[in-house]
Amino acid sequence: MKTKKIFFSILFLGANIWGFGQDTIRLKPYIENMKTVGVSIEGKKYNFLFDTGGAETIISPEIAKYFNKNIYGSSTGFRMSGEIIKSQKSDGISITIGSTKIDHPTVGVFDIMTILPKEFPKIDGVISLKSFATHILTLNLANNTIIIENHSSSQKAMQGKSLIPSRFANGLEATELNIFLNIPRDNQSYWFLFDSGNSGPMLLSTETAKSWKLSKDKDDMNSESQFIIGKKTFSSRSFTRDIIYDGVLNFETICKYIFTIDFKNHKVWAQ
Repeated sequence: MKTKKIFFSILFLGANIWGFGQDTIRLKPYIENMKTVGVSIEGKKYNFLFDTGGAETIISPEIAKYFNKNIYGSSTGFRMSGEIIKSQKSDGISITIGSTKIDHPTVGVFDIMTILPKEFPKIDGVISLKSFATHILTLNLANNTIIIENHSSSQKAMQGKSLIPSRFANGLEATELNIFLNIPRDNQSYWFLFDSGNSGPMLLSTETAKSWKLSKDKDDMNSESQFIIGKKTFSSRSFTRDIIYDGVLNFETICKYIFTIDFKNHKVWAQ
């Protein structure tokens, strides 16, 4: 009996060492529909914004200096409005999310609080989809959970879901990670940014709104329209904005589905 217990203990330990353990991570409320996630860096705890449209995982200059990281170079990103965001970089930092330690060859260094209203509670960085670039991730934002899947659980997670036409974009310097989902309309494909950080309504570019014969007035919310993701159709109201994409999904829309994302093979399933 004692030998059997030792054997099972070794098996369990081996699963953890090799990273085969499924990891369920709870998201915490922030402002409006935005969510944060607790992370740790070398045992020190921080509160990061979880943003699927964030493109780059970011640490604050304060964190970089605390861990004696070299801050160097220049990175250029764009907000959906086209506004340029300049940041710097830091090499080689490990961030533990849930119980999963993820090595980041590079991260952005930027004080996210400089672009948020002053009254917002402090956050220390941003966890983007880039952090999970070697993993399979299930997002159930309606339940405030993300799951880093193991090999066997990922097969179950995909069952019953539809494969969604998607694009994985890596930015100007091939260092970012964003996902765009295909929203079909009138036999055309429109590509919407997968953006849980959009806590407001869905957004349409002025060009998309014109093509769809919707209001182009930025002060008026469009009437309810039908949208298709995979095999499901849903109704949503949207705003028209001068943005650099066809459209931008929002937190509320993403909550209507459970998504499983295979980052290695660039595939997205939804139910």
